[in-house]
Amino acid sequence: MTKIVELNINPKILQWAREESGYSVPEMAGKLGLQEELYLPWEKTGTGVPFTILRDIATTLKRQIAVFFLTQIPEKVKKPSDYRNLDIEGAKLSFQTLLAIRRTNKFRDVLLELNGSEYYVSKYGGWLADFDKELAKHPISEKNVTIWLRHILHYSLDDQVNDKNLEDSYLNWRNSFERDLSIHVFQFSMPQSEVQGFTYSDAYPYCIVVNGKYAVSSRIFTLFHELGHILKRQSGLCIPDNVENEQTVELECNLFAGRVLLPDDTMVRTTDKEEIYKHAKQLKVSSEVYLRRLKSLDLVSQDEFVTLLQEIRSSVKRSKGFGISTPLQKSLNSRGQALFNSVLDALNNNKISYGRASDILQVKINHILTA
Repeated sequence: MTKIVELNINPKILQWAREESGYSVPEMAGKLGLQEELYLPWEKTGTGVPFTILRDIATTLKRQIAVFFLTQIPEKVKKPSDYRNLDIEGAKLSFQTLLAIRRTNKFRDVLLELNGSEYYVSKYGGWLADFDKELAKHPISEKNVTIWLRHILHYSLDDQVNDKNLEDSYLNWRNSFERDLSIHVFQFSMPQSEVQGFTYSDAYPYCIVVNGKYAVSSRIFTLFHELGHILKRQSGLCIPDNVENEQTVELECNLFAGRVLLPDDTMVRTTDKEEIYKHAKQLKVSSEVYLRRLKSLDLVSQDEFVTLLQEIRSSVKRSKGFGISTPLQKSLNSRGQALFNSVLDALNNNKISYGRASDILQVKINHILTA
């Protein structure tokens, strides 16, 4: 008969790990397939936890088993401010979103370790210092701010029009954020009803996170909405598609994003849905973003806007995805090219081991060798 191995863990760590994952006690017990009465004592005393159950707990909470034996409770992960237009119950963050926040903080720590704070001081001391000196006193949605940003990103309107498709445009914008602004862009799958994107600008390095479950056109818009928050030195959780009139900060970030992507002189007045689709496709944005820019410039009336918005939303087709990604591609998609390159550079310069690189990138060593 196989002997059941029971372990004593730190009960406060178990409680901390569960709460950081967004689970209640009943939810956690349910995840483990246990009665609440069996699970709860482990959070009170930490004694007699079967190893097999501890392994399931670690897997469920995405933690290493060793964490549960720590004597000190780690600090809670700092979450961005909530700019979403959701009620209290709907604003609760799910395990997937909390995991994305944890991973974002981990990636930022890795980047700071590999690049050093002086690297980011020098990077942000250039373009961001220029913004603070010359443009910060203006609303970020003003024309001179958005023209300046286009110049900093080295991404002309011709470049935007000449992109092959939305996927190509998204990748080009994302790379320009990392190359020209040193703002890292991560991508994770999170519930669409919960968050579209979030940003950190409270400490180096600054970063933007987009929800990979949204359409590519939405991810492009979210990049610029979140960049607006960085210019305003705000870390926030956002749903740009769900902004109300009283949300002045979110409206300003939406106006900023719309104006960068669709400069005033690109806009053509039309009340025809097919014409809007044609212009939006040419400029690699969604029809809804194009329509909202028309409204912001008073090129369509409120009644025309409401009618067209309903027509556009009713005709939107959901994308079905594009095949199966390799482990290497999945790693790049979530971490971004800049983080990936920083890890490879550190590996090639013997600053980190293959094992550490594999852990950060979550790819096998043989995939790293061929990268």
